[in-house]
Amino acid sequence: MTLDTNGLDTAQRRVFGELTAHAWSDAGLRLRYEREPAAVLAEYDIHLAEGIVAPALPPRPLAEVVVETLSAPVAVVPPCLDFCFCFLQVSR
Repeated sequence: MTLDTNGLDTAQRRVFGELTAHAWSDAGLRLRYEREPAAVLAEYDIHLAEGIVAPALPPRPLAEVVVETLSAPVAVVPPCLDFCFCFLQVSR
């Protein structure tokens, strides 16, 4: 899945990932984001430049989702890996 996160820097993309995870588990947050994305983004300290459209939230995956915040020292974890989504396929 590819998201249009043009206009967001690396730190903002990471925070947007956290917002996405919260929205997957909180339908109220997802609805607020759909109605007023700029206000919700501001709550996560993401402020879009004039004319930049807020990225759409990706749909919740059909598989079980586990969200972990890694606790290794910063020197060990590359900046892009301090927040991780793990998608687990559930057998039925």
